[in-house]
Amino acid sequence: MITIEELLAREEGQTFDRKSIQIKPKDLAVAMVAMANADGGDLVVGISDTKREVEGVDGNEIKLNDIRRTPFDFCVPSVNAITELVPCIDRNGQHNHVLVFHIEPGLRVYANQADEVFLRVGDKSKKTFF
Repeated sequence: MITIEELLAREEGQTFDRKSIQIKPKDLAVAMVAMANADGGDLVVGISDTKREVEGVDGNEIKLNDIRRTPFDFCVPSVNAITELVPCIDRNGQHNHVLVFHIEPGLRVYANQADEVFLRVGDKSKKTFF
């Protein structure tokens, strides 16, 4: 099991990215598809990617439910990902969790719902054409 300290210390790159709980599932799908089309990796939801503030995901059940469905509802075909809730203390000093998607590298080309293909290159998701 990974810890919040490891998630905060890790630099974003080819196989790691952080996203706010405020991200729209269709936007989260871009990072998922890009990782699945490259080396796979870990995608964390609940830590702002700009300030590394721990927002957490607790108390946002409807939003969290939509985010959990992203690999199935917004990726074509569905991205193979295992989820893990990691305990943390959020920016308000409350017990909370962040959601980690462990994304497997794919054996095929993945696209988002708009039929756009992305590839993870370093710490960016780059649109590409197949």
